[in-house]
Amino acid sequence: MPDASIVNTSETYQQMLAHLIAQPTIAVDTESNSLHAYHERVCLIQLSSSERDFLLDPFVFSDLSELGGLFDRADIQKVFHAGDYDITCLKRDFNMSFHNIFDTMLAATALAEPNLGFAALVEKYFDITLEKKYQRANWGERPLKEEMLRYAQYDSHYLIPLRDVLQPQLEEKNRLFLVLEDGEAMAHLLKPLEPHKEDVWRVRGAQDLTPEALSLLDALNHTREIIASKRDVPPFKVFSDRALTEIAQTQPHYIQELSLLPSLSESQVRRYGAALMQTIEAWRANPKKINPRKNHYLSEKEIQRRDALSIWRKQAGLEEGVPSNAIISRDLLECLARQEFLDRAELKQAMRHFPHRFERYGEAIFQALERTEK
Repeated sequence: MPDASIVNTSETYQQMLAHLIAQPTIAVDTESNSLHAYHERVCLIQLSSSERDFLLDPFVFSDLSELGGLFDRADIQKVFHAGDYDITCLKRDFNMSFHNIFDTMLAATALAEPNLGFAALVEKYFDITLEKKYQRANWGERPLKEEMLRYAQYDSHYLIPLRDVLQPQLEEKNRLFLVLEDGEAMAHLLKPLEPHKEDVWRVRGAQDLTPEALSLLDALNHTREIIASKRDVPPFKVFSDRALTEIAQTQPHYIQELSLLPSLSESQVRRYGAALMQTIEAWRANPKKINPRKNHYLSEKEIQRRDALSIWRKQAGLEEGVPSNAIISRDLLECLARQEFLDRAELKQAMRHFPHRFERYGEAIFQALERTEK
């Protein structure tokens, strides 16, 4: 594999764009720092053509709209693997739009591959074992190590060759148009990933607490958020959800009691004990009521429609020899189950981003739903 071109100047950026704009296909991958920063961001963008690899450092650019213009072009195919996360991150950080997506994981799903992981597929088809050492690395650090850059290069370098071996198989099984449809739907329907927000209901175990303990948990979680923001680390790196819930349940009066909790280390008690006790004391003086969590509970009819679609989808998958989510995705199934369709035209409108699937499965879907109304 030849060395990648490092894109960290205006000159190298324009050289990359000039090369990519002439290509029919661009492979794309990203690396983010979700495990290492309070506010996650895209830290590296890997781009490949059939001829060259590029590693773009987004930290040095204030405007990537020209690259976004390439992603938005329908005449250039963009190849991802499990691209939903990459796309939502790129939409969030750079307000990018996408057209013409080929996702190799969706392709592998449609071919009933036993292992959908990128490394497993590369090993199967190219007899190359990819290094997994830097999957959890801090991509926000600078300078990036040479071996990290090499690792990142692999993730886009093999995407186009992988597409090239999967696409003929999809054509043979008459499933290519469905994979391309899923890619286009992914481009249109995926919303930008939301930035991190403080929310007590995201703390694991919150739903099991009494109202009093939940009120304290909210105060403790706020303290953790403040500490994490100041240190620019994810909240779980300050202390765990389990630690928060244990403190909320035991409601200690003395700092020494924190050391008795199995979820807190001695170093955490030394570093954060005073702040935790101040939070508990302030809560005792002024406990606040926490509003109930907003949940969407399915009606009996919605449950019936969901179950009917699940049974039909599973049977269709067995008949075609593919996983059920290759028939229709779970998201689409849930969307259809929430609605009542008076006729096939309404179903067609609901599946407007999936015209091929409506043509192929629309009648069976309508009949499955119609049976629940009898």
